[in-house]
Amino acid sequence: MEEGAAIAEVIRVTRHPVFEIAEGVEVGGYTIHARINVPADKYSHDCFLVKISKPSACVSHHHEKGSQMKHGEFSFDSGEELKVGDKLEILILSPASENLS
Repeated sequence: MEEGAAIAEVIRVTRHPVFEIAEGVEVGGYTIHARINVPADKYSHDCFLVKISKPSACVSHHHEKGSQMKHGEFSFDSGEELKVGDKLEILILSPASENLS
């Protein structure tokens, strides 16, 4: 069940080590940590499912089932680097426990 749309801000970016899995084929990427902007208090007491709608580069790399948001924060892996302060458009599904079944 969709709860609503919101804006989140990137608060931390962790770069994964780059590994060569085959000759000339490297994998790596980033873990993006984000915090929902307003109304964070509405989403601070339960666990919600978050799906990224923009930027589109993150959508293609974001897991189909989304990420769990706890206390207004969530993280996801991305092949695209984002910077601290970048904005994400997200869809919030409520609550995560209902969406995991």
